[in-house]
Amino acid sequence: MKAFHIFFQYLQNKKIRRIAAGFAAVLIAAGCLVFFEGRKSQKDSSEEFVNTAVIERKDLVKSVGVTGVIVSADGRAGNTGLTNLKVAQVHVKVGDEVKKGDLLCTFDSELLEKSLEAARNNYEVNKKLDALGSDYEKQYQDSLKQADSSLQDSRKKRDQAQNTYQEASGKEKTAREAADRAVSELNEKQAAYEAAKKAATAAAQAYEDSKQAAYEADRKRISEGIQSASRAEQTGEQDAGAAGTERTDENTPANTENTSGSTSETLPERTPVTINDIDAYIAALDVNGPDYTALKDTLNAYNAARSALEGAKAEAERTRNAYEQASAEKGQAKSSFDQAQEARQEAQGSYDSSVKDAKNAYQKSKLQSQLIPENDAKKQIDQYEEQLEDYTVKAPMDGVITALSVKEGQTFAGGVIYEMQDLKHFVVEASVDEYDVIKIKQGMPAYVKTNSMGDELLQGTVTYVAPTAGNTRNGGSGTGSSQTGTDGAPSYQIQITIEGEQEKLRPGMTAKVSIVQEESKAALSVPYDCVETKEDGTTVIYVDDGGHKKEVEVEKGMDTGYYAEIRGKGLKEGMTVYLSEGMKEGGMLDDKEPEKTVDFGFGIY
Repeated sequence: MKAFHIFFQYLQNKKIRRIAAGFAAVLIAAGCLVFFEGRKSQKDSSEEFVNTAVIERKDLVKSVGVTGVIVSADGRAGNTGLTNLKVAQVHVKVGDEVKKGDLLCTFDSELLEKSLEAARNNYEVNKKLDALGSDYEKQYQDSLKQADSSLQDSRKKRDQAQNTYQEASGKEKTAREAADRAVSELNEKQAAYEAAKKAATAAAQAYEDSKQAAYEADRKRISEGIQSASRAEQTGEQDAGAAGTERTDENTPANTENTSGSTSETLPERTPVTINDIDAYIAALDVNGPDYTALKDTLNAYNAARSALEGAKAEAERTRNAYEQASAEKGQAKSSFDQAQEARQEAQGSYDSSVKDAKNAYQKSKLQSQLIPENDAKKQIDQYEEQLEDYTVKAPMDGVITALSVKEGQTFAGGVIYEMQDLKHFVVEASVDEYDVIKIKQGMPAYVKTNSMGDELLQGTVTYVAPTAGNTRNGGSGTGSSQTGTDGAPSYQIQITIEGEQEKLRPGMTAKVSIVQEESKAALSVPYDCVETKEDGTTVIYVDDGGHKKEVEVEKGMDTGYYAEIRGKGLKEGMTVYLSEGMKEGGMLDDKEPEKTVDFGFGIY
């Protein structure tokens, strides 16, 4: 399957398609040359055809094609935990259409009804014994009540301790998860802080370096200026001495003793700054000064990262403390539960002993054989009444009976009684490989076709896409599918729900489905090879303008791999366009419609 996809992707490459098309054309031309060799004289050998097409309005569709199996949209199976039931009557047969609540079958309830009657009689006997007020009866009932009260109290305490322990375990788990998230967040903030600190240090160092470079440049400039002035002064003095005269120029400074002095008298000394501690550097900055302003954005980002880190540290500490507290509470709850469990076991032993003693005393009562504790008698009556309801089986939904496991007069061992399906609403179950499953999403429209319905298309919607390979929505394996395909690639289950009631479909039919990824209605379109992308990135087509090619810039829309949607000024339906190979002068247009290609899910129109 993977190789099949690679092959189709290979064919969708524009250059490869041209080569393949050219190769196919050569083979076809060679065949035609042999076939029509005798008729060559009837054609003008100089006649050449133009490689052109026309702009058309088309409904473009990019889709994924899959094949699946029709199954019922809803199916139910009725079962019972009761065993060895005699089937009294079956009211339906396989293939019958039933409504919700219709009677399907009944079991013989004679024995159950007798047991129910006996339980009710025993219950009445208990009530009469209570009215007699017998000493034996009172002693027995008091003993049972006292023992039962103690046992119930221990059970209640044990259950409460168990619930507390389970709650504490849940809180511990939640606290541990919160602590883990906080640590993860702390690590992220730590990394962000380190990056911001590094950026702030680099920016500050660059700023200080630029200031030092500017200072050195100014210092050099001043030094060179002073040296130049000194040389000029010395030259003037030599010229004046040679002439034996003294001149004082009003523009000459009266005091030039410091002209050749140190530059430190005109430019303050500045020591290069090496930033080893960005925090100390920031602390020394004047927030209103130019240094802080120049680095404001970088320093703000660093301060924000530092604040976020401190917050993450605080949260990590808080969640760690919460987790430790939750762990301690869990340990205390576990200890309390163990103690309550031991107390419950001791109470059970005391209860058993008390009941045994009470029964031994109660054997003196002549009515002992008829006695059943009131609570047990009432519980038994309720159980019999609930079981009696199971002896009558009714349809849980509208549908058709597809399987029956009961026959009149036979004894039913238990298990599944019937199976029924909705045969008016259907879904398609299919499997797709790992290359197609990423293209399919819930809610995508789809078109379904079956052999039984000819060319009729049914509308549907993707309602399920398995998150893992090999599983259906209900957790089982798909119909006729496996976890891997024939080439060993993973297989993913999907479901497409068919709209409306369907009378012509049956479970088990093969269905071909086209899942629509993208579509464009009535779009101006041309064959894919008519559109070219130039080196500057613009997309163009070449239209016929009086027999000459005219370049027109267009915007390329949806691309099915065979046709491309185009948009642009002046484009009209019916315009002649040239394929990317260009036209041959004196050619003719081919009016034959391109043959439509069946969509197998590779974006073919």
